[in-house]
Amino acid sequence: MKKFNIYALVIVLFALLSLQGCKDDFLEAVNPNSLTPDQFWQDEADVEKAIIALYATLQTQQWEEQWDFNEMYHMSHEAKSDMVYWDIWQPMQSIARYDPNPNQYMTEYLWRWLYQTVFTANQILENTDRMVEEGKLDASKRDIFAGEAKFARAHALFVLLKDFGAVPMPLEVPKTPEGFYKPKSSKAEIWTQIEADFRDAKQKLPSSWSEEWLGRATKGAATAYLGKAFLYQEKWNEAEGELTEVTTMGYALEGDYESLFSGLNKHSSESLFEINFTSVEEGGGVESTNISGVHSWESNWVTQWGEQLFLKDTTATGAYTQRVYASVVFDDPSSDVWYYDGKTYREYFDAMGREDEVRMFWRKWVIHRDYFTSRSKSDINYFIIRYADVLLMLAEAMNEQGNSNGALNRVNEVRERAGSVLISGMNQSEVREHIRNVERPLEFVLEATRFDDLVRWYGKDAGVKSILESHNRYGAENFSNGISELWPIPQVEIDANPHLEQNPGY
Repeated sequence: MKKFNIYALVIVLFALLSLQGCKDDFLEAVNPNSLTPDQFWQDEADVEKAIIALYATLQTQQWEEQWDFNEMYHMSHEAKSDMVYWDIWQPMQSIARYDPNPNQYMTEYLWRWLYQTVFTANQILENTDRMVEEGKLDASKRDIFAGEAKFARAHALFVLLKDFGAVPMPLEVPKTPEGFYKPKSSKAEIWTQIEADFRDAKQKLPSSWSEEWLGRATKGAATAYLGKAFLYQEKWNEAEGELTEVTTMGYALEGDYESLFSGLNKHSSESLFEINFTSVEEGGGVESTNISGVHSWESNWVTQWGEQLFLKDTTATGAYTQRVYASVVFDDPSSDVWYYDGKTYREYFDAMGREDEVRMFWRKWVIHRDYFTSRSKSDINYFIIRYADVLLMLAEAMNEQGNSNGALNRVNEVRERAGSVLISGMNQSEVREHIRNVERPLEFVLEATRFDDLVRWYGKDAGVKSILESHNRYGAENFSNGISELWPIPQVEIDANPHLEQNPGY
């Protein structure tokens, strides 16, 4: 994406938000050195800056360090998966053991950044409408900007809803201080808004962007996300319609699975929407990340249930698939720790004096770049939706409507790319089980989807705990059905907002 000083823009836009929330009767003095809303929203270039600030909010750069997105979004979601064993780093343990608290900084900052996304989107929507009325912006340009704002707002509301449940849903820029403190909207109201925003974005967004703007939302991204929203609500027919439409838009699975997570194949044919990160650190801003971490095997590893899934993911000749070698490091001659002088798993750990090491560790997302001074940094973009997800969501929607053969065809597209043995002859129940507890966990491990999948599949029947227990997931004894599916609302928000109630059980 085109380079601006993103962090300066974010500060400017949030400052403008505060200014817009003030009335003349309690804001009498004007600082001549401060930019006012009327001064900022002058032309298309100003809106482009605001749009870049909008996308910057998705990076959740709380401290402007490479750790931010990993802690606030990636691992805070992935630590709850039955595929991931995380029991070393203390701040993550409460989440990993299904015992979070309202003062957990990761969920507090995630909440904050999601609402900054919503507020920035609301600013763009309101001000671009006004600019069109004043003749400062072409209506066709306004529509594209509005599509991007609604896409980002719907994404933020989607994450808030699945993570925290019913939450406040501000759809306009507050005009008074009291306007910042709203009561919860119902889940039904939030779903309706998410659908409306994605529908509107789908109509307004372009099919693609030029090279300099890669990373901005597209028609395909909005269509896929709308299908995902329908899927989460079990609106199977509507989900199938949207996801089928995506399959006609020119997207395709990448032949090299590992390249998707190398940082060297960004915005590929498989990408629907990904959050941009870069090695460039101009102007003091850090836009790199640390998704899995170069020392990931020393802090988190694959659960025993997950190991068995990987070890069963084989080709027709019995060899492990490319999906296995791209995802994990384990005691196998073809599994190398390439950034440690190309040593194999056994050579590496034997040299460390850990000859008895048998755990399976992560390779997915882990990279080494010579141009990074710190090996904890990564310039890999992070997928929100990719085409394999579209295919497996489509398979699920088809299967739930009785079209199991059609669902198997879609599943086999994903398996064929991985090199896995193709499957056939399954009934509806067997296809459902395969999608839930084989294909999706293997394909999307470490992509912050697994726990959400478990909740949407088993949460309505109060069955998440039993699944975790059956998979021997550590910490399962702490899971409380009807409570642990959601995070507690941050205590600082409860204290500030008199209309806001805590989630049950916290």
